[in-house]
Amino acid sequence: MLSAQATVHSGTTLHVLGGATVRLPDGLTLAVASGAAVVNDGLIDLAPTAAIAEAPGSPLTGLGVERIHVWVTSPPTALEPGGLGFRITSTNPLDSLSIERGHTVLSDTSGSSGIARWYRVRPQVNNGLAAEIGFRYDLAELQGIAEADLMLYTARQGDSIWLGIPSVVDLPSSTVFATWLDSLGTYTLFDGSLGTTTVEDAVPADLSAGPNPATEVLEVRDTARGFRSLAVVDATGRTVLHQDLRDHRTHHRLPVSDLAPGTYLLRTDDGRSLRFTRP
Repeated sequence: MLSAQATVHSGTTLHVLGGATVRLPDGLTLAVASGAAVVNDGLIDLAPTAAIAEAPGSPLTGLGVERIHVWVTSPPTALEPGGLGFRITSTNPLDSLSIERGHTVLSDTSGSSGIARWYRVRPQVNNGLAAEIGFRYDLAELQGIAEADLMLYTARQGDSIWLGIPSVVDLPSSTVFATWLDSLGTYTLFDGSLGTTTVEDAVPADLSAGPNPATEVLEVRDTARGFRSLAVVDATGRTVLHQDLRDHRTHHRLPVSDLAPGTYLLRTDDGRSLRFTRP
């Protein structure tokens, strides 16, 4: 049990070896100072009120995971268990909630790589959540991806097929936000130009929209399976336009003349998305 040393000081390294477990007891915050290093190749198991506090530029690294298990008996608001950097707001209580964080770089089926951070989130109640989530990152983890291009992806079929989620990068807080999620799962950040995939196809779906920039109407075309609804999300993560369609469409004219100038995400009912601008 780690109960005395609560700070890893600058210039020092704490290495959790593979196969080893470090347990942080209730009430303890493990602080990682600027210039310090924690290499976690094993398991850091946090009690419900324990936490990890990492200075910017000194995130944990390694092949292991950090894990916390808490009970959430009322609808959470900006809940971030253990200081691990994953924030949840939901209209429903989650009951038992487990969060794991890792630092290996994950790839999709095209060979594209994400950042050096991922989360696996497992609530006992995992449907109808209408959840907002925040995925915090450290600039040292970006693997060459431009910060403004980061986009949230969720894993499908063994962490190799990824579905893009409409999301917004908040640069001051180093956090990517997504809203109105029905359920929670496994997440990492990729370059948003990677595109999105469907579970059935496991390849990028042929969703396109133009003209881009669009002033009056956005022509949305889909050569894959079509869509039943379209939503437009602004730079703050707010849904500013939503259209429910009576049947599957492969072509639809979406009016955008009432939108303020800016960059937006267009998303379909099955989670695919693309960016467009209105000048």
